[in-house]
Amino acid sequence: MRTRVIALSSAAALAVGLLSTGSPAAATTALGRPADPVVLTGADLPKLVNGPRGNIVGFRWSGTAWVQLPIQIDERALVNFGKVYNNPSASFYDSSPALVTDLVYTGANTFTGNDPDPKFDSNDELAFMARDAGVLAPSGTNPAGTTASTGVRVKITDPLDANAEGYVYLYRKAVGSPLKQGAATKYVKYTFKLLSGGYKTTYKTINGPNPENTTFTGATYRHHFSDRWLSDQLVVTAPGATGVDLLDRHKVLFSPTECGRSEDTFDKTTPYGSAEGAFVTNKVGPIRVIRSYVGANSGPSTQRTHVFYDQREDIRTDLRVHPIGSIMDFFDYSPAASGMTYRNDFNQGGLTVDGVPDSPVAGVSSWEQITGAQGTINQVQTQQTSFAPPTVQAYYLDDSTPSDPQCTGDAFAYGASGTYIHSDIPNTDPAHGAFDRLHGERTMYFESPNKTAADAIVRRNQVVFPLTTAVVSAP
Repeated sequence: MRTRVIALSSAAALAVGLLSTGSPAAATTALGRPADPVVLTGADLPKLVNGPRGNIVGFRWSGTAWVQLPIQIDERALVNFGKVYNNPSASFYDSSPALVTDLVYTGANTFTGNDPDPKFDSNDELAFMARDAGVLAPSGTNPAGTTASTGVRVKITDPLDANAEGYVYLYRKAVGSPLKQGAATKYVKYTFKLLSGGYKTTYKTINGPNPENTTFTGATYRHHFSDRWLSDQLVVTAPGATGVDLLDRHKVLFSPTECGRSEDTFDKTTPYGSAEGAFVTNKVGPIRVIRSYVGANSGPSTQRTHVFYDQREDIRTDLRVHPIGSIMDFFDYSPAASGMTYRNDFNQGGLTVDGVPDSPVAGVSSWEQITGAQGTINQVQTQQTSFAPPTVQAYYLDDSTPSDPQCTGDAFAYGASGTYIHSDIPNTDPAHGAFDRLHGERTMYFESPNKTAADAIVRRNQVVFPLTTAVVSAP
């Protein structure tokens, strides 16, 4: 078997990796993170909480004038997953979503429905882009069209650059003000297209498939889905990139040689079992798109949430399933990725993606990069568990004639890479009684061609050390 396995990250390795990169970048006065968002909850903004959501607006001070910036408020609520399935007593052969309740994004376009609290409550989120922050505003001035007494100042700082800072000001708009929360700006585009018709009238929550032709479009990438879990096209559109589809599949397996469970079986009924599933929400706003869904065979409450920004995508997975022996989550690229270079911590010199097997250096890896004329994808993956950390390794396979079965997608493995947890995972499904938690995150940056290992390390550090905020009343 030609599969190559490389050890993946630990929290300690991330910190050590940061120290090994040398001193932070030269100090500047502006925040240097154009792809990163700032996300605050209502609990972070006590002056604005428990009031109307729709009349909160954002501004920056340019140095000479107030400039409105787009913000987005996303409702969240504790929701029983029976409601998500449109069946209050939802129970399948392996589990019962009706016994699971969790904090999720809400919305009227799915059975989840809107947040029952119509106000901006403590668990709702307010998001804006760090790059939209301005400088400190002088006291005694407030944006036109706002209620001065409601003002909140958010100071954003960068842990990697002690002198980098930015300021955003949040207000409630004045009665009769024409100001809009999105500031007539839209950074992202999302077209959710279910081929059967309307979601609430045609979606098959018990037995898939539910074919889609859904596309997210941002400033530097495009991502396509053909079913709930079927992520099958990924194009880097950053300046200079060739614009080809790099992706065969975003794959999920139990092991490199086991095809009984996969992203295909999650979506459609097979001899191995049924494929129940549903969308939690599909929401598009000026700052980000949220695509969240449940249903993974015997884990009908297993949930994946994609949060798309214009230059970055966050993929969050909450495993909720009976005890299992292992699981894999990785990207298998298409032949169009030929000629690109794959890198991680211990292979910073790079491996050429060409369908010819490699011998990568093993080690604890905290970041991955695939780069070439086609563009660059820098990735950071982390896992948080309530149990003893599982044995996690990095998986890599580059072979145009692989001996491992290609359970889904095409017959090739071009730069296939990602996470392989190959130790026992205890019960994570609340429907089965006492349970643990496993939450995984993959943060992806889509960038111009031919980036370096140093660029990937910068992105890794930015994920591990996110922007920090301090909130006070605006003077």
